[in-house]
Amino acid sequence: MRRDIRCSACPYLIVPIRNNVSTSNVGMSRPRGCCYCNHPNAPTELDKIVPGTAVGPGFIAYTKGGSDVPDIKTAPRWCPIKLMEEPKQISTRDAYKVITNREPRGLFFVKEPTGYAGIDNMTGDAWTEDFKTKEECLRWLQTGRREDDGE
Repeated sequence: MRRDIRCSACPYLIVPIRNNVSTSNVGMSRPRGCCYCNHPNAPTELDKIVPGTAVGPGFIAYTKGGSDVPDIKTAPRWCPIKLMEEPKQISTRDAYKVITNREPRGLFFVKEPTGYAGIDNMTGDAWTEDFKTKEECLRWLQTGRREDDGE
């Protein structure tokens, strides 16, 4: 159940900085700004994908000339919301932490002796289901809980 994630519609988008007026932007109603992601996990995820980046933590893109809309059509690769929707394999120990603490949010799966266990913690409810194959587990995680789950 993938969502089309766009920074321009995200509640975590902030534009705290605007460039100074110069000869290159004097014709604009106002200078371009810097767009940042204010999600609490943004700096961590950015550093995982692009370690040691020179741009500030959570930098997304500049705005289009004079607006508050970032000049990016979707979301960057390191978007915490986007990464949360990709199933990640974790250890049994980490699975217990997710189920017990309901953190971190996201989709997870664990290799077990009898197959695979899927954990859907997108909403913080840590729904779990056992599967015989990895393909079945990933399909359940990517399509969301079904009505016939009985829960």
